[in-house]
Amino acid sequence: MTAALKARVARLEARHKAANDKPKGIIGGEYGHLIPNPDKPGHLMFSQPPGGFAEYARAQQNALQSELRTFFADMIEPQPEGIPAIVGTEPLAPLPKNKKRARYIEVNGVELDALALRGNRK
Repeated sequence: MTAALKARVARLEARHKAANDKPKGIIGGEYGHLIPNPDKPGHLMFSQPPGGFAEYARAQQNALQSELRTFFADMIEPQPEGIPAIVGTEPLAPLPKNKKRARYIEVNGVELDALALRGNRK
């Protein structure tokens, strides 16, 4: 083996060893494999978690949402006094023909971009 090949093999082995330590994603998991159907001999069915996939997905979704709530609770900062909370994201009522909305509005002496607050560009 040449020195260049030895160095390349050493780099690849180091990369492979580092990749083994990282967690890998699971596709399919422990459920969803074809197994023999006990009710119909000669037929196959997908394995399901206890309670079915709907219950499994609901439990997984609840766990993820509770984890997100804890992350969000850590990120919440108290709102300073005197600044109103932005409420309402529903689209605004249509304007008469040839009329435009005000681009900038004034709230508590501060000029704000109304389009950015509304979240729509109509």
